[in-house]
Amino acid sequence: MTRKIVLTLLLAIAALTASAQRPRLKVEWGAIYGLNITDFSADTKQTDVKNKLGWQLGIVTAIDWGAFAFEPQIIYVRQGLRIRPDGGPEVNLKSNSVDVPVLASFRLLRPVRIYAGPVFTVVNNVRQKSGGDLLDFSRVRPTLSYTFGAGVALMRHLLVDLRYNGQFRAKHDVVLPDGGNLDKLRSHSVALSFGYLF
Repeated sequence: MTRKIVLTLLLAIAALTASAQRPRLKVEWGAIYGLNITDFSADTKQTDVKNKLGWQLGIVTAIDWGAFAFEPQIIYVRQGLRIRPDGGPEVNLKSNSVDVPVLASFRLLRPVRIYAGPVFTVVNNVRQKSGGDLLDFSRVRPTLSYTFGAGVALMRHLLVDLRYNGQFRAKHDVVLPDGGNLDKLRSHSVALSFGYLF
């Protein structure tokens, strides 16, 4: 009888110790806003591409297991570029997209977090201002790209985030406002964002 009681107590202590060492699951969410510098480039030498400063706004979430976190996000991205096709008039374009990064985040050196993952672009359009109208005519972002970067959470709530966004391959057959097209358009960007975690 005494052996059973001692054995039961030892098993209970071992279970409590294991549960105390197991990292607690935390869910965090917040909002970010920032600027992006995009580099669009075309294979055609006759087409001159100039890049403009863009911005982004989004909602970030994380399921945190301690040293590792899973971070799905939703980010609205505005990017700008000017294209002068084949020596013609310069066209001022605005690209609007909704990106869904699905990131794996490593948090061994808190408050620093390092992450990487795929980015799914679920909405993308490009508009040209013509008179008083905005004409939607094309898409310049791929539907699948990637990102990696690092962030730091200051005072547990303020987030500073720096990312590189790249493409797996160039965007093909981008239609221009004059009806022409670019065979290949590549882009990559660097984004600096500031956020608040709740």
